[in-house]
This record gives sequence, C-alpha cells and structure tokens, in this order.
Amino acid sequence: MAVPDPLLTALRLPPVSSAGGVAASLAQSLAPVAANLTPPRWLLPEQYPSFQRAVAAVRRYRGAILADPVGSGKTYVALAVADACNDGRPTACLAPATLLRQWEAAAAAVGIEVRVGSHEQASRGRLPTGTRGLVIIDESHHFRNRHTRRYSHVARWLVGRSALLVTATPVVNRLDDLAHQLRLAVRDNALSLEGVPSLVSLLASGCAVPALGRLVLETEVAPATRPRKTSKPSPAGPAECASFAEAVNRLSRLRLSSNRSIAAMVRGVLLRAAGSSPAALAGALRRYQRLLQHAQDALVSGRSLERSELRSFAAQLGDQLVWWELFPGSDAGNDLELADLTEVETQLSALQGAPCQPDPKLGRLRELLSDEKPSVVFTCSRDTVRYIRDQLAELRLAWCTGERAGIGNTTLCRHDVLGWFRVEQSHPAAPLHLIVTDVAAEGLDLQGAARVVHYDLPWTPMRVEQREGRAVRLGSTHREVEVVRFRPPPALERLLGLEATLTRKSRLPARAGLGEPGRKIWRWRAELAAHFRCAVPIAGAVAVASEKPGVLAGFVMYPSRDPATCLSAWVGWLEPGGAWCESPEIVAAQLCSITGRPCVAVGEEPLKRYLALLAVPIRERLMAIRGRHWTVPEPSPSVKRLTQQIHSLISDAARRRETERLRRLERALEFVSGGHTAGETMLIERLAAGGHPERLLGRYPGDRQRWDEIEVRPTGLVVFTGNLSPYPDSRRE
Repeated sequence: MAVPDPLLTALRLPPVSSAGGVAASLAQSLAPVAANLTPPRWLLPEQYPSFQRAVAAVRRYRGAILADPVGSGKTYVALAVADACNDGRPTACLAPATLLRQWEAAAAAVGIEVRVGSHEQASRGRLPTGTRGLVIIDESHHFRNRHTRRYSHVARWLVGRSALLVTATPVVNRLDDLAHQLRLAVRDNALSLEGVPSLVSLLASGCAVPALGRLVLETEVAPATRPRKTSKPSPAGPAECASFAEAVNRLSRLRLSSNRSIAAMVRGVLLRAAGSSPAALAGALRRYQRLLQHAQDALVSGRSLERSELRSFAAQLGDQLVWWELFPGSDAGNDLELADLTEVETQLSALQGAPCQPDPKLGRLRELLSDEKPSVVFTCSRDTVRYIRDQLAELRLAWCTGERAGIGNTTLCRHDVLGWFRVEQSHPAAPLHLIVTDVAAEGLDLQGAARVVHYDLPWTPMRVEQREGRAVRLGSTHREVEVVRFRPPPALERLLGLEATLTRKSRLPARAGLGEPGRKIWRWRAELAAHFRCAVPIAGAVAVASEKPGVLAGFVMYPSRDPATCLSAWVGWLEPGGAWCESPEIVAAQLCSITGRPCVAVGEEPLKRYLALLAVPIRERLMAIRGRHWTVPEPSPSVKRLTQQIHSLISDAARRRETERLRRLERALEFVSGGHTAGETMLIERLAAGGHPERLLGRYPGDRQRWDEIEVRPTGLVVFTGNLSPYPDSRRE
C-alpha cells in the first residue's frame, strides 16, 4: 500500500488528557544539552547547569566557551569540568600571569592537579608539558586575534586536544572575536547539522543562531548570590571642562603627522592622557618626545622608524584596535612631524612649572572617597595611579600597576597589597582604597570593596564588565556595590567618542545571544525549560479551549543509530493556514498559557491533519540541514593543493593494491576536505607547502562525528481551538 507522505509515518503522537504534561515536553525539549553527571560537592547549586552543559559540549564538540557573568565562580566550574573529562590526570591551564597563583590555590583547595602556564609564556611558545586531554584557557578573550604569536602557538598546541575557554566577555570589538576563540578547539563546521556550514562565516556576517548556545554557555546567576549593583554617574564640572579645553588648545599647536591615520592615533593618545590627569599628559608628551627623537635618529641614518615604536607609543589605547586598521603597513614613521620637538619641550616645561594648580577631576575623587567606603579606583594610566597616590596620600591609599604595588610611597608585594581587599577589613591601619590600572581588572577577587570607580573610561564594555566584576561577585561581604562612572568632559567626548564607542560595542554581545538583551537568540530556551522543570513531560497531542486558533508543536532530530542524541530541537506556532513561527515571545506566551486550561479531545483523523501541517516546516528544516551539511565555504589554496596531492596518492595506492594505505588516504582526504580548528588549518598549510601529504596518514587529529541518517520525533502538539471547531478544515491538506 502506497504511503502518501513517508514523513508522516514518523510523526505519531497519542492523544492525551494532560495539557500541562505536553507543555512540559515541548519546553523541556528546548533545554540545553547537559551531561548526566553528579557535580562535585564543592560546586554551588547555581553552578550545576554550567558544569553539566560544559561537559556535554566538550564531549561532543571538543570545546566550548564558559561565559557566565563576572564573579560567578567560573574557575571552580572549569576545574570541575577538567576533573570530569581528564579522569584525574593533570590538567593544563593557561591564564594571565597575574592569575597563576590564584589558579594554583583554587586547584589545590579542591584537590585537582594542574600545570599552569601564562599567556605571556604562550606568546614565546612556552606551554605546559606533561598533560593530555582537556585544556583550560582562562580569560580567553586575549585569544580573539588570530594574527598574534600567542594565538598561533596555542592553536598548534591544541591540535587533537579539547579545550574549555573561560571568559565573561568573549565579544570585545566584533563578533569575529567569538569565532576565533572557538576555533582554538572547535571545528569550523561543528554546527553543520544545525544548518551552519561555517562558524567563521556566520559570525563574520554579524548573525547568530540558537545553535550557538551549544558552544557558548551562559547561565544567569541568581541575584541573591551576588551583591546588587547600583550605578552613579559623576559628570565633569565647569572648571574641569575649562581646564580640559585649555589642554586641547595647547595640543592643537602640535602638527603630529601629514599622514591622517598617524595623526589621529597620536592625537588620541594625547587627548586621552589629557582627560586622565596632568601627570598622564606629561607622560604621554614625554613618550611622544622620545618617539620623535627615534624618528629623527632613523632619518639621519637613512632608515624608517619601525612600526613597533608606534605600537609601543599607542599602548595606552588598549583595546581600541581600530587605530591599527587605519595604519599603513610600513614606513609609517617617516610621516611624523619632527618640528613638534620644540613645541613638546615647551609644553612639558609649562606642565612642570605649574604643579600646584587645582585639579577639578581629582577634587571630584577626593570628595567621593572621603566617606571612607572601601573603593577600587580604575584608571588607564600608570602616571595617573602615581599622581592620585601622591595627591591624596591622606586617604590611606594602596596602589597596583602590573607587578609593582604598595601602600603610599612604600613598595610591597603585589599579592599582599591586593589581599587587603579580598575581605572586608576592620584593622585601623588597613588601606581604605585601591588605585589600579586595568591590570587588576581580570580574574582577581576584591570582594572587600564596596565601590568601583571608573576614573577613566576604557575603550570596550569588556573592560567595564571586568572592572566591576572585581567587587560584584560571589563571596562579597556587601549587599550592594556602588559603581561610579566619571564621565569625560563634553569636549573630550566629541573628539574621541569614548561613551559612544562603549554604547556601540555594548550591543555586540547581544547579537551573539549574550547578556539580557541577547536572551531572545538562545537563552530563552533554557529559561523556558527551567520554568517547566518540575512537571512530568508527556509527548502527546491535546487540545485546549482558547480565543485564538492555532497549533503549538515541537519536534527533535536525532541520528538513527543514537536516538538519545538530540541534534536539533524546535518548537513553533502553526497558524490555521499553515504558517510556521518560532518567535520566542509567541512560543513562550502560548506555552505558559496552557496550564490550567480545559482540555478538548483530539480525534484520530483531525490529528493526522494537524501532523500533516507540521510536516511542512519539518521537511523544510530537513532539506536545509542536508543541503547545508554538504555546503562548505570555498576551500583555501592550501586545502585545494593538499587535496590534489592526496588524490594522486590514492591513485598510486589503488594501482599498487595497497589496501591499508588506500584506506588511510581516504580518511586523510575526508579530514582535509572538512571543517578544521585553527591549529588544524595551520597543519594543513604546512603540509601543503612542504609537499609531503603522507605525513598526515595515521596522525590527523581525532575522529569526526558522522550522522549518516537523521530521523524526526515529535515532542508534543497542542491545538488551540479558538472559536472554531477543534478539527482543521479538511480542505487544508
């Protein structure tokens, strides 16, 4: 007997009488994939979902980004994942140098053996040895630029290994940041069965899909476990605006460069310093003076100023990488205006001759800190740290700039100085406030602070979040942490656009599904599943009385050989005419409205008609997934060259009837023609350039997951009868 639609044979749902059970089945089908593991007892209950999801992602995709909020205990979650994945073997951990001791202490506290290495050591090719399996990379946003030595060394080191990347701020300047971090361990086509042939292409287009939530894990921490954050702006007063206008007028006398890009970069450094403090401006002018002297010496010797000198001068621009995109690649230093040397000397003399002039911005800070509320003050300049320390010595200040730290004019161990702010202090001699550069903005626990002050604004929301997370974190002794943002003078904002840049970049994480504004991409699914977690799911069909007719239906796709593995899950709203909608607002509202409604029986024939309507969107997704699974981005020249070489070797092996070699060559060809991690791409490029593709035999990294056949299983169907009959029009087939 002929089957009118083969897909309908897989769509079978029994009529049931529990609308709440069907709603729970639909909602729970959207829950993120989580490993069925008992978390270690040293994790907090609110950390369990992150642990279980991270283990599942690492096992399936060989990598993931743990992007829980700052101060939510990601260090301990990552250690728990390493313990589960490495079976007690030592775990390699990469972290900023300032956090190595913290990682060693945390690992020792929970009894996990780690071999730590710093990001700075990784830049020189020095990586932890004596480990296998999962690698933890803390503050992984430092690996968002694939053109750095640090990235290249780590990418090659990770070939064949899995990695958990840990950062609360994975997106800094562009969505590509996320793709490059993921590709350290995750292959570019990891989400091909979700209809995403290339992660890099997806994020480069500025788009994101719900499937991204399988690789980027963010769980909102319960507000009760962290202090509440209150924001308080501090605008610049008239005297400060006038003082800055005078500084701008002096700086306008500098000619800087005939090259507009170089002039913009130098001007940005000087203006930013002028907005920070007189000491920062003097320091920036001295650095510009040395840069001009280098350029002058280079000109005399017939050479050009090295680009590294310009990069070093612009270091305080930090994450504002747009300057380097504007830069010419070479001979940029020849365009500096050497005539500025005389004017720079004049301005430095003027600054040194007026050290006692009042500083309105510093007055704002003195007034704020006089209430003796323990505070951490962030500035972008080391010169400003020293300036505040000297000018406000009466306020019991501690300070930290990189490896140097102290209290007042006394230099002390950095670890000891920061230790004063890890817990609330009652000792009468303890420092009240900590003045730091952004070196203390990552990973450190400063729970004793009740206030965070942005004395200077950074270029990226990532820095803002990292700064505030030093105090707004688990373990804080305060119920509330005050965040004070010193707003720049309007003239500085017009010239540099600091606040405008922060506002623009703050929208980027939401486009990847991160943070509250991005919940509509994939986080809403986890929240909806959690809402129904206590209900017993029933995969069946039921009808409920309502005013608006339609059908709420869901289905999952799974490999035929492994029904327990969910490849994709969908829940959507079907209009009576057959239109399919997956809007989070509509799906969530309809699901939450089901419980408590009176049920109506659904007959067998009407149910078949409803399932026939559902078959349309299912078929569309199957076709899209199958089509995109075979759609790969244009292969690189290295892939094309290596593929041709392997084809020649396959022909040779076939002629010689070398069965085992032929099998290995075919597997190597499959690897080369698929998606790759960043390290695998580098491996292919080296092999293609060296002309020895048989080196790939038997050593290409890992086995690929293959799903030859995909099947569909419905998770529930709820008919909203409206004022119509609970049976669809027989003409709508």
